[in-house]
Amino acid sequence: MKVLNIEYPTTLDKIKDITNDNIDLFVTLDDGYTYTLVVSTLKNIGTLMGDKGYSEPGWPQQLIIVEELTEELVKKAIEAYAEDENGLYLKVSNLATGFNVDELDTVLERRRIMYSDDED
Repeated sequence: MKVLNIEYPTTLDKIKDITNDNIDLFVTLDDGYTYTLVVSTLKNIGTLMGDKGYSEPGWPQQLIIVEELTEELVKKAIEAYAEDENGLYLKVSNLATGFNVDELDTVLERRRIMYSDDED
């Protein structure tokens, strides 16, 4: 998939430390859909983990990780996600927090049935 537009709700010039932060983005692909994504630095992940030493449930599944929050690097990462596997991982990143547990259980059950049928 091709990236048509990247919108920054918070402009990069407002970020105090481009090596230790995260930002939300709205990315429009050539499928016409606008995906909401989070781009984070590796250092920021460590900050968010804090003294616990592990990530809180919910947030790391949706992150696209860059070394620094620069327009060039963010664009490069978003384009790589969009082009790989027809945008699969970009879409998964967008959907990571978009389902409730009942929806996920339904999909997992459907997959369990599908794969158990393969074993017969």
